[in-house]
Amino acid sequence: MYLPVTLLGGTNCELWNGGNFSYIYQRKLGVKMRKLLYALVVVVVILLAITLVPRQRGQVIAATIQGGISTLDLMEGKADWLKVMRFDKPLDVAQALAKGEVDVAVITSEMYAKFALSSKRELKLIAAEMLQNQAIIGVSDLKDLEGKRVGATTASGTFAMFQAYAKLSGLENYEVIDSPPPQLISALKRGEVDAIVTWEPLVSKLLVKGYEHVDFTQLADKYLGKQPVMLVWVATDDFLKRPDDVKAFLELRDDAAKRWSEDAPKVLKKMYGLSDAEVEELMSRVKMWTGSLKDTKEGIIMAWELARQGGYLNVDEKAIRDLAARAFWEG
Repeated sequence: MYLPVTLLGGTNCELWNGGNFSYIYQRKLGVKMRKLLYALVVVVVILLAITLVPRQRGQVIAATIQGGISTLDLMEGKADWLKVMRFDKPLDVAQALAKGEVDVAVITSEMYAKFALSSKRELKLIAAEMLQNQAIIGVSDLKDLEGKRVGATTASGTFAMFQAYAKLSGLENYEVIDSPPPQLISALKRGEVDAIVTWEPLVSKLLVKGYEHVDFTQLADKYLGKQPVMLVWVATDDFLKRPDDVKAFLELRDDAAKRWSEDAPKVLKKMYGLSDAEVEELMSRVKMWTGSLKDTKEGIIMAWELARQGGYLNVDEKAIRDLAARAFWEG
């Protein structure tokens, strides 16, 4: 006589009345247990592999403006996970940040403010890079520009800074000739302008030739009593979600800043085609910031306010205050 029996899992079979039902049931259960144990072993092995094998660091893509000096010049090639991209125009950097094509960028303080005030993407300041070192070449006093022709790249934040300082000094009557940086030097040499407003390394190249100049640092001391921050490091919100990569990047940047006086001369000479005299002049003028971001907060906000007064940022004082409340990364 056969007895119909339903086993675990709904499997039907027929057993002889005198058969060993207990044996078949246990065998079926044993197969399931072995499969379960095997699956657990696989999970444990995977977890151990994740824990014990070092994680490959994600690539960090850093952007800068072509021809602008920074610690990125020293950082490049020091880590296989760092990729450097150089753009011709500030707008290109802005678009790369907005699209998430780059993780971090070293740009001027006022450029960051312009991006942050107009972009839908969250951008944070993660480090200060250097204080102002731009200069007006061709005169020894700002007021000597009265009625003169001034060459400048009018789309730049540096020009906005110049206009702000001009207002603070009472200078109003001067003609502006708009031109890209390389053409500014040619215009000055040909006498097509009386002075130019520019930045490093162009400043040092002209100073070693004996040109008179007015440093922005002098103007800041005279009219502000403090030094605005020229360059800052900016990061996207997606990059800040990768704390290990952020930490590694900032450590690499801090090391480059501390080794600036020792390593920069050789690197800058080769990268920008500078002479020994030009490198020496540049090194005497450019100091990288090695302190905390918190200690430069006031100097960064001061740069924004100058840019606002100079017409680069078309916002009111409240917009500057609101930006200051959300701009600084606190990681």
